[in-house]
Amino acid sequence: MSKFKIASTPKGLPAEKPATKEEFVAGASMVQSQASSRPPNPIRLNLDLEPDLHRRLKLRAVERGITIAHLVRDLITRELG
Repeated sequence: MSKFKIASTPKGLPAEKPATKEEFVAGASMVQSQASSRPPNPIRLNLDLEPDLHRRLKLRAVERGITIAHLVRDLITRELG
């Protein structure tokens, strides 16, 4: 069984709907066996970029003396607050 599958409800019982978007996202990203008192592992993100955009991103990271990953995390954090 994949660790990314959400546990199904027993037959005959209605599935509980998450009350909030945050509950939905949390339930989709981890199965119950992964939920524990230790902090969750970071989630890997893959995306496709046009070669020119990747080159510009890499140059900006080099200018700042950081990795592309660090630059992208900073940009996402700034956007989402």
